[in-house]
Parts: sequence; structure tokens; C-alpha cells
Amino acid sequence: MTDQTRPTLLASCASASTAAEARFRVNYPNSGRRRSRIFALDGPAAEAMFAITEAPWQGAHFLAVGSGGDVDPEATGADDLPLSHPDGTGAKLSEEIEGADVVVLISSTGENAGAAEVIAREAYHRHIMCGGLALAGTALANGRGSGAPASSPDSDPTSHVVNTLRPFASILVVARDADFIPAMLNALRA
Repeated sequence: MTDQTRPTLLASCASASTAAEARFRVNYPNSGRRRSRIFALDGPAAEAMFAITEAPWQGAHFLAVGSGGDVDPEATGADDLPLSHPDGTGAKLSEEIEGADVVVLISSTGENAGAAEVIAREAYHRHIMCGGLALAGTALANGRGSGAPASSPDSDPTSHVVNTLRPFASILVVARDADFIPAMLNALRA
């Protein structure tokens, strides 16, 4: 007996849409709401994030990390992290992250790497996926970066933001501008 391989033909797609194949389809939308927690790690990222908070999101909570200096991740507990809602009220990380499905860290300057580590650590202990969004266009426009000399390869602000988020995010996206935030959050069903 010879082994015959049948190529996938255009007609294969047509046969997948037959009534016989339709019985294998799921006839309802994705079940359950996604509970997303979106954290802006710096001022420009918070501005970009707060600009979209009024859109109709499905269970997403938007939070900003306070600008009280860099956080020491070893000495900072979950509830010691300075977080605030868009309306300015304070928030506790342990309460916000409880029951979440996904955590997204947004950064445009690479500041608050310690805060990113605290958030990612709490997400990891709760088995919550952690993604990162590096706003490269905002970093370039602000001229912020690692503070390295201009001749250094690390002086590129985008590289600094990416290197800040890389250790903590299982998915890392680099966006040229803040317009990508809603697209990414929609893809995550936020």
C-alpha cells in the first residue's frame, strides 16, 4: 500500500462550510467576560491610557502607578504600591488583581521598573498572564530614555522601555503611538 498525501485544495475550505461540518462549530460567542487590569507605569503612559478609559470596556480596570520615585521591589509589598484609579482614588494591588485574567503593563519612558516587578510578581503568583505595551512613539517624542550617552546603543528610548518590560511580560508589543492601546486591549477582550 502506498502512502498518499492529499494536498489542501481550495475546495477544502468549501467542504468545511457544509452542513455536515457545521455540527462541530460552537454556536455562541466566547463565554465569560475577561477581567483585565491595565497599569500605566509612568506619566505619559497614564495620559494615553486615561484618554481611552471612557470607552465601553468589558470588565477592564485602569490604574496608574504613582510618581513617588522608583519602587524597591524587594522592600515593597503588593498593597504598598502607590496605585490610583482614573478618578484619582487610591487602589490596592491585591484587591485589583484578585480574579483578574490578564494584566497589561504600559510604559513610555521605562520608569518604574520596580513597580512593574511588584505587579508582575503578584500576577505570577496568581497565575495571571502579564503582557507589556511599550509606547515607543511617546518615548521618542518626550526624548526620555535610559540617560545613557548618545553614542551608546542603550540610549535609544524605545530600547530602554522594551528592556524595562521584557523581564515581566510574557507578551510584549512595541507600538509607535498611543492609538494602538485600544486595539491591543480589544484583542485581549478587555
